[in-house]
Amino acid sequence: MGCQHLEELYELWLLGALSEKGALDLPDHLRRGCPQCKARVREAAETIYLLGLAPKPARPHPRVKSELLRQISRKTTPHR
Repeated sequence: MGCQHLEELYELWLLGALSEKGALDLPDHLRRGCPQCKARVREAAETIYLLGLAPKPARPHPRVKSELLRQISRKTTPHR
């Protein structure tokens, strides 16, 4: 098994958010001793840990949020 298709699975695996098959493939690959994937799993674990320490997001004032969403909508709506 190559490592390329595992690149986006490390964080999901650590969070328990993979399908049953995906959840089996990665641990099996790691047991075979892939140093690259072991290092990436360690990095993913550190990332998840640090994200857990992040402060809760601030809620914008309703008027600010409304204006921001209006501007985004205007920029993403195709002009006719």
